[in-house]
Amino acid sequence: MALIVMVILFLLLLALRFPIFIVIGLSSLVYILMSDIPPVLIGQRITTQLTSFSLLAIPFYLLLAAILNSGSATRRLIRFVVSIVGYIRGGLGIANVGISILFSGISGTAVADTAGLGKTLIPAMKKEGYPSAYAAAITGASSTVGPIIPPSINIIIAGVTAGLSIHQLFLAGIIPGLLMGLAMMVTAYIIAVRRKFPKSNVFEAGEIWQSFKGCIWELLLIAFVLYGVLGGLFTPTEAGAMGVIAALVLGFIIRRDVSFKALYQSCVETAQFTGTVLIIVGFAATYGWIIASERIPQTISESILLITVVPILAILLVNLVLFVVGSVMETIASLVIVLPTLLVLGTTLGIDPIHMTMIVVINLTLGLLTPPIGVVLYIVTSISGDKIGPVIKETAPFFIANVVVLLLVILFPSLTLWLPSILAN
Repeated sequence: MALIVMVILFLLLLALRFPIFIVIGLSSLVYILMSDIPPVLIGQRITTQLTSFSLLAIPFYLLLAAILNSGSATRRLIRFVVSIVGYIRGGLGIANVGISILFSGISGTAVADTAGLGKTLIPAMKKEGYPSAYAAAITGASSTVGPIIPPSINIIIAGVTAGLSIHQLFLAGIIPGLLMGLAMMVTAYIIAVRRKFPKSNVFEAGEIWQSFKGCIWELLLIAFVLYGVLGGLFTPTEAGAMGVIAALVLGFIIRRDVSFKALYQSCVETAQFTGTVLIIVGFAATYGWIIASERIPQTISESILLITVVPILAILLVNLVLFVVGSVMETIASLVIVLPTLLVLGTTLGIDPIHMTMIVVINLTLGLLTPPIGVVLYIVTSISGDKIGPVIKETAPFFIANVVVLLLVILFPSLTLWLPSILAN
C-alpha cells in the first residue's frame, strides 16, 4: 500500500510541475512514514550518497566552464572551428556542432555548453541569414554531446550510482559522443544544401593558422584536462581541479580577460548549479533505496523477460520506456532512480554494465531535447526569442540522427567497450 501511495504521489507532483527534488523527497518521506521506518533513514541515505569523492568533480568542471565562458576562450575556439569548416555551405551550423565537441572536453554538461555557446553562436547565425529557430535548434541539439564526451557530469553521477569505474565510463563515452557529433554535422550539411544556407567564408590557410595561434592556450587546456583524466594522470576530480587552476592562470595571467567580478559570478553560478544537482542526487538515493527494498528491479526484469528473452529486443523495449522517462523527468534524477534497476536487467541478459550504463546515459540525455522537460530547449529559446514549437520542429532531424547513433551503440557493444578494454588501467 505504501508503495502504491508513493508512486501515485510521485506522478501527481510531477504532473503539477513541482521541482523534481520535492517530488522525489516528499514521495519518499510519505512511504517511509507509512512503513514505520525511522525518518532518519533519509539523512543516512543522503549522507552515504554524497560522501563519494567523485562527486566533488562536479563543481570543478562547472567552474572551469564558467571561467572560460567569462573570458574570450569561447570566441577564440569558435573562430578556429569556423576557419576550418566555414567555407562549406551551412558552415557555421557545422561549426556549431564542432565547437560543442571541443567545449564538451571542459564543460561536462549540456547546460553549460548551451548557455555559454548559445549567447555567441545563435546571434552570429541569425546575422548570417540562418532562420532563428534553426540556429536555436542546432545549438541545443549539439550540446547533447557534452554529457557523453568526457569529462561528463552525467557519467560521473552514473558511475557513483552504479558503483562503476568513472575512468572506464569516460573512455566508453568517447566513440559514441564523436559519432553523435559526426551524425549532427552530416545532418546540418544536408539541411544546408537543401535550404541553401550561406557559407561563412572562403578557405584560407592563413586564417586557419592565425585562428589556431589565437586559441592555442585554450586547446592546450582542453588537451591537458582530457589527457590527465583519460591517461590516468589524475582522477576525474583531480583533473577538474587542475583544469580550474589552469583556467585561472589562462584568464588572469596569460589572456588577462577575466575579472575578479566575473570570477565571483562564475563561483556563484557554480555553487547554485552544484547545489541543485547534489540535492537531487541525495533525495534520489532514498527513492532508489525504496525501489531496491521493494525488489522492483527484479520484478521489472522478470516482467520484461516474460515478453522476450532476446537481449536486443529487451533493450529496445527498455529504450522506449527511457524515452518517455527522459521526456518527463530531469536527467540526473532519472539516472539515479532507473540505472540500478536496468543494471539488474542487463546482468540477467548478459549485457556488460558499462555498455548498459552508456545506453541509459545517452538515452536520457536525449530527453534534454524533448518537451515538457527539455532544459536546453528553454535555454536556446530564451536566447533566440523564438517560440518552442518551431524550435522543436527544427530540432527533429538532429534528434533522429542521435537516435540512430543510440541504436548503433545498442547493436554494437564494441563502440562503448573497445576503448575501456585497451586503455583502462
